[in-house]
Amino acid sequence: MKLFSNSVFRSILFALILFCTLFFPLYFLLPTLSEKNRIFLALLISIIVVIETIGFVLILIKTFIKPISEINDVSKKLSLGDYEAKINLKHADSELKNLSLNINNLANEFENLEQMRKSFVANASHELRSPLTSMQGFLQAMLDGTIEDKDKTQYLQIVFNETKRLGALINSMLDLSRLESGAMPLNHQHFDVNILINTVIDKFKPALGEKNIRISSSFENEKEPVLADKEKITQVLINLIDNAVKYSPQNSKISVSTQLKANKVYVSVKDNGEGIGKKEQMFIWDRFYMTDKARTPSKNKGTGLGLSIVKRIIDDHKESIRVESRKGEGATFVFTLTSSDSDNTLKNKLGSETVK
Repeated sequence: MKLFSNSVFRSILFALILFCTLFFPLYFLLPTLSEKNRIFLALLISIIVVIETIGFVLILIKTFIKPISEINDVSKKLSLGDYEAKINLKHADSELKNLSLNINNLANEFENLEQMRKSFVANASHELRSPLTSMQGFLQAMLDGTIEDKDKTQYLQIVFNETKRLGALINSMLDLSRLESGAMPLNHQHFDVNILINTVIDKFKPALGEKNIRISSSFENEKEPVLADKEKITQVLINLIDNAVKYSPQNSKISVSTQLKANKVYVSVKDNGEGIGKKEQMFIWDRFYMTDKARTPSKNKGTGLGLSIVKRIIDDHKESIRVESRKGEGATFVFTLTSSDSDNTLKNKLGSETVK
């Protein structure tokens, strides 16, 4: 059956049948027949040839022309933005079925991208509108005299915090857009990730002091050289530690550690917050997704883009990142970096041999 689905084979078979229909009667029978019978044989052969030709044309229409027409119609719909249009070929050559399958897969990808775009626009609009509405309300109240002079400083501080959050949101959206468009290519360099971790931790001392959170670093090796984009890995560490601080309760602890396995350095950021449920873990890398929105204070609210940026940066490095968490038991984010320690690389190549 598979052979008959091939248009080339069918064409050869039709030509062979047509040749036999014409050659054998004309070569073997025609010389032995009378004039009257010759005319009858010629008419019979003509009828058979016409029937065979009609049959071949019908098969060609059913297995080639109609599928091509359906593929063309669906392609036009896809070009107009109708990504729900799909090709359903019941009778067609295997090549056309493979083509339709690829087009359907492409349509599914476009449909997913369109859903992501709509979701992004809706979420971005909501996240931008919220601080603007809040600021507008407070400023209008001040202009109307609803807020007394003695309280204006307090509400101006709220407005100022909202402008900072709005600025952070816009910067995060721009960063993610640049990352996804390839406008921010990686600049690989050798650096000690342990030193970088301690540098980033120092930046969080004021925020840690506000909640009386203790943060510690634990390194398996004194030095842990890696090959990566230092600036972007700095952003990864800032986003992860900032996330840990936001979701950690008062008087809790955050730990950051590194461990070398084979030629990979595993960097872990662990907090003692409320944790992330199994179902939520599927969505934490999505844009604007924030767990526990209702219980998150406004001043501590993030942009919902931090983990999306982290995931994109790690993916661009062709590394991996995962979350280990249970509700009520905190969360641990672990990502990998490629070690650039020549001794470690040599050990991996030589296996159990001694490296001098």
